Amino acid sequence: MKIFLTIIALCIWSHAANLLTYNVYERTDRVDVMLSFDAPHEGAISQKNDANAIILTINDLGYDKMIEKSINSAIIQELIMIPEKNNTLQIVLKSDKQISVVASKTVDGFGLRIRSSIMQKPTKIQSSEAVSSTLPTASSGTMDLIDSRYIIVIVILLLLIILMFWIKRRIAIQTHGQPVNATPSSWLFNQKTTSAQEVTLLHKKPIDSQNSVVLFEYGSIKYLVMTGSSNLLLEKFQNGEVKDDNDFEKVFEENRRRLDEYLKLQDSTKQNSYKEKASADYAPYDENR
Repeated sequence: MKIFLTIIALCIWSHAANLLTYNVYERTDRVDVMLSFDAPHEGAISQKNDANAIILTINDLGYDKMIEKSINSAIIQELIMIPEKNNTLQIVLKSDKQISVVASKTVDGFGLRIRSSIMQKPTKIQSSEAVSSTLPTASSGTMDLIDSRYIIVIVILLLLIILMFWIKRRIAIQTHGQPVNATPSSWLFNQKTTSAQEVTLLHKKPIDSQNSVVLFEYGSIKYLVMTGSSNLLLEKFQNGEVKDDNDFEKVFEENRRRLDEYLKLQDSTKQNSYKEKASADYAPYDENR
């Protein structure tokens, strides 16, 4: 039986990790104790807090020495390592302050970091936030009053938008569809008609920055006219020959070439007159005169 227990103990010893080295790294806000093993450590770690010390018990970790090390730090003053039976190692961290200890293994399991830091006390800001969280929220009556004000503002804005669209529509109707009184001296219309008749603007299409093609209705006759730098009567229509936008576009395209030729001729005439005037202004000086 003793031989059997010895074999089991040897198997456990062969699978347990051993502590190779330890290092202490002191910082102003923490103290790290780094342990290095000869094999991946898979044992459990438990923690016990005493009045002036924190004790970590690491299972399945062998070590054959007892270590007592003084640390010149405001966080930890002494580090003690006590090997026990059954491959157990106790690590004692002595401190005169309340500290928090966090132990974390490396990814491969060959190392363990024991980080100690001073336990933070709740600040005034945190305490005030805690107090503010306990304060009662705004009453439902106040919230209802705020919601009603927002609704009133939104309704007023919608009414203003509707009013602006209505004004814009009225202006557009007056600009494009309002009949204007025809003057009896206009060269576009028959002088024999009475002044009670009205001229209505039906369609308008710009040709360039100065000229446009306009379709007027005067009585029962519609006139297609180019207006701008010069007025030119293009066509007359009767008996509903131009009824809608499509008819107007068709008539406009039919007269487009004629308008382009007229505008080119007009531009060339202006250029010739300008050249004649310029040549007259800058004629060569005759010394014999």
